[in-house]
Amino acid sequence: MATRSQPKLLAQGKPRTLGGSARPWRVRLYAPGAGTNKYQVFFRAPAGEGEPWKRVLRRAASEAEARKIFAQAETALDTEQATPVGADVRASRTIRMLGEEYLKDSIERGKQPRTIEQRVSRLNAHILPTIGDVPVTKWRVEHSRKVMEKGSKTLFSTRGREDLRGQLAAMRKLAWRLGWLDRSIDPLDGLEIGRANVLHGATAQYVDPRLRPETRQMKAMAAAADKLCGPEGTDPLMTRLPLFGTKIRVAGFGGLRLGEQNALRAIDVFFDRGYVHVNGSWITPRGQTGFRGPVKNHTVHEVPLPKSLMHDELLPRVKELLDLPAKASIQQVINAQEAERQRRASLATHEKDRNLTWWNYPVPPEDELWLFVDMVTGLPVKPEMHNDRWHRVRVWVEENDPDNAWPRTIVYRNLRHHAATKWFHEELGEPWEVVAQYLGDKLTTVLNHYVRAGEDALRDSVMRLARL
Repeated sequence: MATRSQPKLLAQGKPRTLGGSARPWRVRLYAPGAGTNKYQVFFRAPAGEGEPWKRVLRRAASEAEARKIFAQAETALDTEQATPVGADVRASRTIRMLGEEYLKDSIERGKQPRTIEQRVSRLNAHILPTIGDVPVTKWRVEHSRKVMEKGSKTLFSTRGREDLRGQLAAMRKLAWRLGWLDRSIDPLDGLEIGRANVLHGATAQYVDPRLRPETRQMKAMAAAADKLCGPEGTDPLMTRLPLFGTKIRVAGFGGLRLGEQNALRAIDVFFDRGYVHVNGSWITPRGQTGFRGPVKNHTVHEVPLPKSLMHDELLPRVKELLDLPAKASIQQVINAQEAERQRRASLATHEKDRNLTWWNYPVPPEDELWLFVDMVTGLPVKPEMHNDRWHRVRVWVEENDPDNAWPRTIVYRNLRHHAATKWFHEELGEPWEVVAQYLGDKLTTVLNHYVRAGEDALRDSVMRLARL
């Protein structure tokens, strides 16, 4: 009787005694034997918590693939990571499953709810309907191109397409980190999207000066909001937001983001120092109750505001919130504010979280000392209502003060651009490093948004030519 030929040994790893084995064992790679055309990789791997290791076989259709599994097994055993899984597990790891891991990773990394909502929207609208069932191991550039082609039908801005490609890149990076996709495979290699024209000397994030509102326009909008939303207003839809004009000035002179404006409280205003302490953001996830969360980038910062805005508009509101008489002195207000801060700081010392202090000690939203509220709910206004009232004010200014009409191409958040350039940098003469501190941004971000290389030289040349 003929003996069955043994498969040829192609490679073997270092001797190991892992898994409680009395005799050393190695990772071994064999060529196809009789009756099979598959390469075989043998090694040991944990069977479960506290159980002895079991012998594992992984098959491959080619020697290159088999050697890759062999190298993965050796590396995994050296670094005490998960060993290579079987073909059935690899096939079950689809782009849909990777998307779930991506969202889970985003939550664990503390991303803001709005950011997570945007990522969910891109997954559901563009990625999963196109390549959701594709195994991650078979993800290639042609699949990524299909996603971008689908996205181009509804994403008309370059920024939107860049965000979609950026999400694909983040999922690719996660697939590499999880070991679901070999690092030699890049499913975005060669994926190009149409590039927008960039003004010479500017970055892709540069904000055109025409989208930075003038101070006269900002003041006109704030004055109109005072008239429409104040106690003399006749439209109940507008009077629900009584300090809307003040809020516009805080945005235009302080550069606070909308969530930061909504999250301002009586204890965040420092009248003796002339600034507001920006330490939180009002967050309203879809279909959920709003809450006060961390400021963007977790960067707490101080923002100076004009004295007239602080004393004439914010001071009366703070007195009201602290139950002080209208004739109370500034010092009395400061004392009451400090007492409330100290009370919260004292409560924070009894909590397990050592990061709690007066400004982030949790208080039920209905009991918080909000500066700007919706009078019906007693809570900060929802972004949808805020935007609706903003456009009502814009239409009123357009009809009644056309010389200072707010351009329709400029949105509310561009008040932040006014604060950065027209107010902080040009009017107050602050350097960009200081402007970045006031905005709670990195210096590179501010420079990319507002500074164009060679712009000063261009302006000087134009002025010299005008004199010829």
